[in-house]
Amino acid sequence: MSTLSTSSTSAPPISIPTETFLSDDPIASRISYLTSTTTTLIACIVPIIAIMYILLLSWTYQYSQRNPRPLNKTSGLRLQKYAPGVYVFLVLTSLSEVALASWLVLQYRFNHNYPTVQFRTGTRLILFTSVWTSITGGAYTLLFLHPSWSKHPVSSVGAQAIWVFTTWLFWVVGVSIVNPSVANLLDKGSCEIVAYCSQIRGLYGVALVEIFTLTIGMAIMIWLAWESARYSVGPAIYPMN
Repeated sequence: MSTLSTSSTSAPPISIPTETFLSDDPIASRISYLTSTTTTLIACIVPIIAIMYILLLSWTYQYSQRNPRPLNKTSGLRLQKYAPGVYVFLVLTSLSEVALASWLVLQYRFNHNYPTVQFRTGTRLILFTSVWTSITGGAYTLLFLHPSWSKHPVSSVGAQAIWVFTTWLFWVVGVSIVNPSVANLLDKGSCEIVAYCSQIRGLYGVALVEIFTLTIGMAIMIWLAWESARYSVGPAIYPMN
């Protein structure tokens, strides 16, 4: 009598499909899309504006070299030599501030993760101030270099002094609003718990550079106004008895 031996083999494991829950939150997807889109737009638009400004500045400078304006004062010669460089520096740094401030304002608009309401307000003011400085500073650069436009009263030393003081005041107010929030971010330990800490530090640093440059500009304007007043009055002539 023969016995049948059956070998029991282990069956391969049966894979049971499990239901997966993917993150299809439309709000989160929309915020992510807006964030990436605005970042790309800012990274493209701001450099294009800077390049256009440099090209227009180059054309104006070449035109002024072909048609130089007469200067009868040493202070005017110094102003024509150094002031355009200061304006160019202000415009380019302001454009970088436009990029930082606009990016932060949009992120706070989409994600609502700003440190404080006061800081958000200060960031908006800095954005306005940087746009103001870029536009008016760029216009003043062209007005100052062009031999015909430089004769306009807007290009006078007094008008430029008013512009420097007004712009300086805007920057000081903006920095004073964001300063209470940024003071704690200068510590490395505090920076880890705040969103966009590096961008906030950059925003604050560029604003301080603008204030420092404008402060020097005000001092130069005061000195030029004094030189102009002394030149216009001239030496006093007393009659001989």
